[in-house]
Parts: sequence; structure tokens; C-alpha cells
Amino acid sequence: MPIERITGPNRLNLHGSCSVRLINENLESGVSVLLRIQSDLYQFRSRTGVNPRTKLRARPQAVRETRLLSSEGAELSDKIWIAFGCDSCFAPHVSATIASIVRRTPAHKLHFLIMHNGISESQRKMTQSVAPAAEFTWIDMADFELPEYKVSNHISQATLFRLGLEKLAPEACKRLIYLDADLIVLSDLQELWDFDMKGAAIGAVADAYLSSGIDEVHQHWREWISGADAQYMNAGVMLIDMELVRQTQSFSKALEKIALHGADLPYQDQDAINWIHQNNWIQIPTEWNVQRVHLLEIFERHFSLESMEAAQRPKIVHFTGPEKPWTFEGYHPWWWTYWDALAGTPFFGTARKSLGVSRTKLLHIWLRWLRKRPLSKLGIGNLPSALWKP
Repeated sequence: MPIERITGPNRLNLHGSCSVRLINENLESGVSVLLRIQSDLYQFRSRTGVNPRTKLRARPQAVRETRLLSSEGAELSDKIWIAFGCDSCFAPHVSATIASIVRRTPAHKLHFLIMHNGISESQRKMTQSVAPAAEFTWIDMADFELPEYKVSNHISQATLFRLGLEKLAPEACKRLIYLDADLIVLSDLQELWDFDMKGAAIGAVADAYLSSGIDEVHQHWREWISGADAQYMNAGVMLIDMELVRQTQSFSKALEKIALHGADLPYQDQDAINWIHQNNWIQIPTEWNVQRVHLLEIFERHFSLESMEAAQRPKIVHFTGPEKPWTFEGYHPWWWTYWDALAGTPFFGTARKSLGVSRTKLLHIWLRWLRKRPLSKLGIGNLPSALWKP
């Protein structure tokens, strides 16, 4: 792609005369080399499922003597099971989430379980092309009976699909990571997978908006969850002990709560999950579900120092609320991570054009992210592919 020339005088005086044309030609040459290298790296990762930037060890690691066990003491599968629930409109977004995952976790270790409604065969193939070394299981939810759901401007009935995991997840799935499709993963999920749940059915992060004690927020959930220290989880990232969920039928009970009390549950399935599991979930570190409220300075006083530090070094960025990176409503400093991940999927060009997102707009949110990003090794890229990819 041709590089835009710098406008202005033909020459700059930097310890003498220096031709802008020569500078630009060198820049074009250097950028071309960087783009070829980046393209080769993506192709290598797609073919092998291995991150080429991962440092190789001189000697292989010793096999760990301890094994991850389920609640029943059975050894868990070597695969990391990751579940999503979405409709066809969210196919590009779930693909972006998957693209972000395989950048940090080797694809051959992953099994994606996608509960969907209306995702076409071509969309499935496009999604699977993002992680060809991973395993995929697609479950059509069209015939799964769900209670009536109050759809909002940014939440659809597909959010209820996660409650079908109790009956629909394969028997081999003993533990599972459930993820909403409006988030980006910035760290190796192996660490979350290995988290000690201490016998709890669910591991999750407290909801930053509903649990933080913000004055103007009504904590409706305290009507059915007691205790001064009680917390309300955000169900967008959950580490789930599937054996325990099956034994207690807790997701089926959550569906029953929605059927009986749906009109009184403003966050319906999330409310029901909290109601049923109020004494049976454990908090995981905040960095595994950094929500928009965590990033707003006006709410800083409501969070602990630990939470604020986690928000600066997120392992998962969750675009909670209507401020999605594909709508550009409101403000979120991490929108760029979504577009950067989407650029690694076949959906990027179509999505960018259908949403009317110009390269200038992408450059703007990239620069905003550069200004706000944490001082960590997330990497900014020499020339991000989202800025030049068609």
C-alpha cells in the first residue's frame, strides 16, 4: 500500500540538507519489510497454532506432578474448553474474541463450544479459519426451550444460551470457561483455567457497576442476596465446574427463576445465576474481567487499589454496557484491542465497510489507546494491520 507523503517544504535542515523524498523512500522500504514479517508471523501461527514470538526454552520443562482435578477428583481434560453463546449478528465479534485468544494461548490446546442461533455454514468456516489448530463444537439453539426474555438495546436472548450448558456441553467437558462475545483476551487463558476454585461451582469477578456501592446505582440484587459483604458477579466471564453444575442442576434452576420472576429481574440471566449461586461462587482476580466502570476516573473512589491496578493491566477487557467498539457510542480507551483482533479474522473488511469505519477513525482510536495503554508488554505493533488491511 502506498505511503502518504509528508506535506510541506521539499527539504528539512537537520545538520545540513536532508531530502524528505529520501526519508519517505526509506520509510516505505522499512514499513514494507515490517508488513512482510508480520504477514509471515500470522501465517505461521495460523498453520501451526504456535505463537512465533514465544521464547523457546533450551530444555523442555519437566512434566508437572500435580494434575488439575474436578470437584469429584477426576482428572480434567487436557483441552481448555471455552464456550460462547451468540446469534448470527455476533459472528464477527466472537471471531475477534477467538483471534485474541489464539494470539496468547496455543490453538491446539483449545476446544471452542459455540451455542448459536442462525450462524450460517459460511460464517462458521470463517470463524474456524481464525484458529484452524483448535477444535470446534457448534450447537444450534433453535430447538432449545428458553423462557421469555426482555431484550434491551445491547442484550439479546442469546445471552440465555449459557444456561443451556448444563444439558448441552459434552460429557467430556468437566470444566469450562464461558466468555461473552463482547470482550478481548489479552493473556494466556491457561492461567485462568488452572485457578483453584476451592469447590465452588463458578469463579467470576464482581460486577463493577452493581457491586461497587456507587451512590446512584440501585442494588436490586440485595432483595434476594443477604449479607453485608455479599457480592454480585458479572457473568460475562465465568470459570465453571460443569460436573458440579450438572449434579446440582443449578443452571436449570436459574432458567426456572427467569420463567417465574423474569419481569422482576432487570439483568435476567445474570440475576438468576447470582440468585442460585449466591453461596457457591468464588472471586477470581479482577484483571480477568476488567469492565468499563473500572476505567472511568469518576468511579475510582469506589474501588480498591488492587482493582485499580488490575484495570491498568487487564487480562480480559470486557466492553460492558452499550459502549461497544463497533458502535462507537460513548467512550472506551480499549476499543482498539477489538479492531486489532478483528483484523486477524475474515470478517474485518466487511465489518469495517458496513459500519462505515474509516482508516482515519481507526487511527484515531489507536492513538487514543497508545495514550491510555498500561505500561506492560501488550505490544503496540509497528504498523497495526487494522490500519492497512482492506
